[in-house]
Amino acid sequence: MPRLPAEGRGIPRFRLPRTRRPLPLPVLWVLAVLLALTATAVPAPPAHAVNGSTSPCALQGQGTTVNEGQNTDYTQFLDPLGVKNVGIVYVDFPDAAGAGDVADYYNLLSPAADWVWNASYGKTGLSMRPVVNRWLRMPSASNAYGTSSPTYQQHTRYVTDALRTAAEAGADLARYDLFYIVSTAHSRVTGSHTWYWTPTQPIVIKGTTIHWAVTFGTDMWHWGYKVAAHETAHVFGAPDLYAFSGDLHRYAGGWDVMGHIAGAAPQYFGWLSWKFGWTGDDQTVCVWQNRTQNTADLNGVEYVGGTKLLVVRTGANTAYVAEARRKVHNDSGACSSGVVIYKVDTSVPNGQGPIRVVSNPDAAAPPAGCGTLDMATWQPGQTFYDRATNVQFTVRSADAHNSVVNAVKW
Repeated sequence: MPRLPAEGRGIPRFRLPRTRRPLPLPVLWVLAVLLALTATAVPAPPAHAVNGSTSPCALQGQGTTVNEGQNTDYTQFLDPLGVKNVGIVYVDFPDAAGAGDVADYYNLLSPAADWVWNASYGKTGLSMRPVVNRWLRMPSASNAYGTSSPTYQQHTRYVTDALRTAAEAGADLARYDLFYIVSTAHSRVTGSHTWYWTPTQPIVIKGTTIHWAVTFGTDMWHWGYKVAAHETAHVFGAPDLYAFSGDLHRYAGGWDVMGHIAGAAPQYFGWLSWKFGWTGDDQTVCVWQNRTQNTADLNGVEYVGGTKLLVVRTGANTAYVAEARRKVHNDSGACSSGVVIYKVDTSVPNGQGPIRVVSNPDAAAPPAGCGTLDMATWQPGQTFYDRATNVQFTVRSADAHNSVVNAVKW
């Protein structure tokens, strides 16, 4: 088993995935060609991006809840960039004693640090360490905290009890940005959830205000470490991309861990990477004026460097996005490679499809273990046209790492 990190130890220096032409971070190569079909002098709409984006394709989110907009409130949410000190708290209950060695729980979740490091191109590190390296007994039975779907009040009570117990055991809570509260495998806490602070009613324990926590239930043994990648992205302000009812994966298939945690291609969408500041404006090609077009040489989002996004803005809160996906690194199990085209609507709430992948009617039939949207990659010579918005994408060419895509806004 891997050794637990020593107290105070930082994140390891992980190896980053690179293109066939290695590029040092943050050196970028942008091969987009700006072509105006008819020049129209229209001022760019204002951007509202906390991450510093000035692109006219940076869409504003709606409200203060998780959303796909770039105007994330980093007092409500945790800024993704940099090293985040994550304190792990292992809890058991009067009705469910700690099952097994806490090291087994750490070893299940800790690979999320490598995964997020690679997904962020080395811009976000999760430095995980136990606040107390043993089971801590909660004051109430495990079913007192809401089990699979707690209310905010039940969840707040759970976080408060766990961290107060940790502080009483000698933990210095002020050392941590974020807490992972891990329940014993035999408890009745079944679901994993993200907790956000409320400025008007904060949790304060021994002088430390608690801002963010993820509580891991018994479902972590089903999902594995990528449940930590999913829930931590919520802490950063990302919404769920799966549907809350019906066909759960009808919007995004298995293309993003925020949709299907066990999906075949779980790398975060390039749009979310842009929201988090992992992808810059100089890696994003924007088409926002009518009767204009642009061509971008899109490098697979799994690699470091290169142009990542071709965005066509279609409204105040909407855009179409094209990105290249390859069967490598975090997406090594992808069902298909090519260009994924999806629609973003920042006004659509969490769980109702703020990102919707465009299906390809000419895609191959999905093999076992893959769904229709998992095969929805666009290949050279194929064109997608949306009559409602007069937006067209055409894939010109592709190789093992890149896809050349043309976008037109008529």
